[in-house]
Amino acid sequence: MLQSAAIGLTKNSSRKPEPSVDKLGTIQLNKNATIEFRRLSTGRTIAVVDEFLAVPDDLRAYAAAQESEFFTPEKSYPGLLLDIDAHPMTDIYRFIRFELAPRFSFLRGGAQFSSMLSMATLQPDQLSNLQRLCHSDPPATGKRANFAFVLYLFKNEQLGGTGFYRWKERDAITEATALENEDPDKALAFLMERFPTFNNPPCYMTESTEIAEQLDVVPAKYNRLIFYSGDIPHSAQILSPEFLSSDINDGRLTLNCFANVRPKH
Repeated sequence: MLQSAAIGLTKNSSRKPEPSVDKLGTIQLNKNATIEFRRLSTGRTIAVVDEFLAVPDDLRAYAAAQESEFFTPEKSYPGLLLDIDAHPMTDIYRFIRFELAPRFSFLRGGAQFSSMLSMATLQPDQLSNLQRLCHSDPPATGKRANFAFVLYLFKNEQLGGTGFYRWKERDAITEATALENEDPDKALAFLMERFPTFNNPPCYMTESTEIAEQLDVVPAKYNRLIFYSGDIPHSAQILSPEFLSSDINDGRLTLNCFANVRPKH
């Protein structure tokens, strides 16, 4: 069962400047936004923030102007990425440290951030073995923890939100990951032998399987941000991959941030 609580942010003047696409200034937050904290059945908490940016179209316009700069990563992400410098993210990083850190029990100081614009573009038959699964972010080293957020910057909600999961066969997935790094064919053979799901046509993971139980789904909504611990298994909830596109105006454009932090305990 999920539990939730909502709080409001302070008021802000409603300005709507014209988009600037040539360079990205500091991304302005909408202080009329609402934060909802949801508790998963496992006891973990995620945050959902609606109407997060003051002018989200500015960021869409910037992405469109930089379309030729998006690149395809070697593995992991099923689409295109564009790195974002720290300066435009100043207010967003401050929001994470001062609004979210107390609720997620990590220290404001010493946080390390990286951010990017992302576009999921791959069709199911193009997915790697591990892209057909939910995933956890790489574990933090030392006495640190990883958190992440996704901000939906697309208006077609059929492009899908985000699902959160609990591993049922974590050891098997760890073994499959090691095999994938060694030889994807060996990993696929292992997964097909172990899990009936992998004998079906490839697809994005969007429901409970024998591999993992789905705990919650946050639907896509324009200018909605979700914040969560990176060690909670999660996956894009792409039920209609035929709508995926590499066109900035039509595709599944998101702003993603990864925060490496120091827990309070």
